[in-house]
Amino acid sequence: MKTGLINHMLLICQFELKRLFATRKGWLYLATYIIVWYFILFYPIRYAADLLDRQRSSAHAGSFFEFLGFGSLLDWAIPAFGVYWQFALIFFPIMSVVIAADQTCSDRQRGTLRFLALRVSRDALFFGRYFSYLVIQFLLILLTLSATFLLVIFRDVSLFSVAINNASSILINLFLVILPFTAMMAALSVTVKSARQATVWAVLIWSFLAGIISLLSSYLPVLGMLKVLIPGYQLSQLAQLSEWEALQIAYIPVLQSLILLAIGRWIMQRQAL
Repeated sequence: MKTGLINHMLLICQFELKRLFATRKGWLYLATYIIVWYFILFYPIRYAADLLDRQRSSAHAGSFFEFLGFGSLLDWAIPAFGVYWQFALIFFPIMSVVIAADQTCSDRQRGTLRFLALRVSRDALFFGRYFSYLVIQFLLILLTLSATFLLVIFRDVSLFSVAINNASSILINLFLVILPFTAMMAALSVTVKSARQATVWAVLIWSFLAGIISLLSSYLPVLGMLKVLIPGYQLSQLAQLSEWEALQIAYIPVLQSLILLAIGRWIMQRQAL
């Protein structure tokens, strides 16, 4: 039973990867993604890293970047990866909400989800799509990290081992960051009719939940611990951490993902296809 479930999930994942990398629409999306990251990498990231390199030896460098709210950038062995980390903590959660919004909703509207459910279990459909979108995002993160790595090595090949360490820590931590956002979209996708609705509801629910918890915690501070249930709650903390230190709070996105996936699976089992 478990072997069949895993095999079906792998087939679904393979199909989603083919749809991205072997279709005209997929290549158009990849081209757009590469162009966007080209400008991010060669302008804000490169120039900010150059500024950090010049200011790092200055006695006023620390106070200058602390004033701007980016003092943690000085903790990175390679400034380019520190700047990348700050951009990625904003870009990839947003990208995750947009990319993973249509995991099952459009197929349900077309009737293809019912057709697929005759051949595989609902668990295989739900988790197969979830892990498919995780793999796609992992590859997209790896693509941008590889470009940043090559930029660093091109400038100073002696930084190869340090760059590998920085890139590895960012790759693992960013993968953890996108887990709950993708899980949230998986749960929403089984309840709404379109990817647009899923995206809108994600923003509304996230904002409403954050506002309600903040309001309640102002009266009962003990309820502030409920903020841990909000996807992305830890991003402000992550921005202040560097390299492998970010794994100190890795339990937060993992916990959020498990809760959201449990909710999504429960809905999927009872939702009409």
